[in-house]
Formats: sequence, C-alpha cells, structure tokens
Amino acid sequence: MPEMSHQPDERLELYALGRLSESDVAIVEEHLLICVSCQERLDEVELFAMAMRQAITSEPAAQSRQAWWGWLMPSWGSPWAFAGAPAVLVALALATVLYLHPDRNVPSRTSVDLAAMRGDVPRVGLAKETDITLTDAPIQSGMRAEVVDSTGIAVWSEQLRAGSAQIKILRQLTPGSYFVRLFDQPGKLLHEYGLNVFSTPV
Repeated sequence: MPEMSHQPDERLELYALGRLSESDVAIVEEHLLICVSCQERLDEVELFAMAMRQAITSEPAAQSRQAWWGWLMPSWGSPWAFAGAPAVLVALALATVLYLHPDRNVPSRTSVDLAAMRGDVPRVGLAKETDITLTDAPIQSGMRAEVVDSTGIAVWSEQLRAGSAQIKILRQLTPGSYFVRLFDQPGKLLHEYGLNVFSTPV
C-alpha cells in the first residue's frame, strides 16, 4: 500500500481493535502521523466501537441484539453508521433515564398510623419517604425507634423527642414486611408494630 494513500475503514477498525499484525500496525501508525483525515476517521471508528460495545452489553437477549443490529448498522463501512452512533447512544441513555428508571412513578411521601395491637398489619404503598405515627405509645425523652426488615436487619433508627410519636424514614423502603420497635432509654423493648410495604399504591 503506498505510504500516502488513505487507510480503508476495515483496516482502521482492525487497528482500533488491536487485531492487526505488527507490520501492519507500523504502516498504519506511520500513516496516521501525517494524515489528519485518517486520524479523524480513526476517532470516529473508536467512538462507534465503544458505543456499540456499551449497547451490546446492555441488551439482554441475543435475538433482540440481532433485530436492531442490522437496522443500526447496514454495513461496517457505511458512513451513516458512524454518523448515527452518537445519536443512537443519546437515545438509549434518554430511554433509560425517562422510561426504565424504577423510581419514576414512586410518590415522594406516604404516611401510616401504627398501634401495638393484634389484628391486620397496616399496609402502605412504596414511597421515597415514610411518616409513621405511633398512636398508643407514651413517648418520653430518650426513647428510640428502630425499623427492621423481616430478617431482623435494621434499616432505620431514630431518637424520639419527648411527646413526639412520629418517625420520619427519610429513605425508600423496599417492598416487604417490617417491624417498628420502640425502646426505652435503657434499651428495653416496649412495643413492636408490624408494617407491610407494597410496590403498588394501597
């Protein structure tokens, strides 16, 4: 290949992927030192290859990969494929943020009243914050409330103010069963309340 002739797209792709022989690498690198056009095309090849690798790893099924792969890239040498890669990448990112984000329909807050008595366990829907009022607890200074999941792992703990029977959980609870435990100042368990969190509005 003459020294000043432009490198074909296929060779630049193989170079970007590290699949050229040492002798071919030397030829391509020598040409890239003096050819701005091939340098720019190599940048496009590397950007497109990176976008395609990210798109492939985010696609769960091989069949769906094949379905859009042919539409997205009619051929490796197609100028449209290189020009369209950034637009496709931006579209995929927007789709992920706007439509696939699990919190997009979660209300900001929910509230529930709890009483330490037997019967149906109160239920609340999923929310980013949960306000709990303990309706039958004589709150004294130094009392502590703790929220644990069904396995007994604490997910929230809060020191209560005297006279205040409200707990504000400032994080999103995952759907499941929880227990709200009230302790006195020495750490003795006084009351235990049940709570179920559902992924849909109650």
